[in-house]
Amino acid sequence: MRPLQASSDVPLFPEDLDTLQRVFDRLCDEHRWPRDSAPAQRYGRMLIEAYQAGTTNELHLLTAGRLFVTRSHEARRLV
Repeated sequence: MRPLQASSDVPLFPEDLDTLQRVFDRLCDEHRWPRDSAPAQRYGRMLIEAYQAGTTNELHLLTAGRLFVTRSHEARRLV
């Protein structure tokens, strides 16, 4: 599995990483995903991209993550 990488040139500062980590951990806990699992890694990439695009509020990030998970599950059912 490839490491998470920022997809833009927007820098992430320690407080940004703290926010991202809290949201990431919460969603992983909700879904009982190991932090290094494929679903967690996909969510982590989405989370970083959303943050760098301007979604920096923790609640909004968590909501976006939950929606991302729901849509991912629905897409897999259609295949």
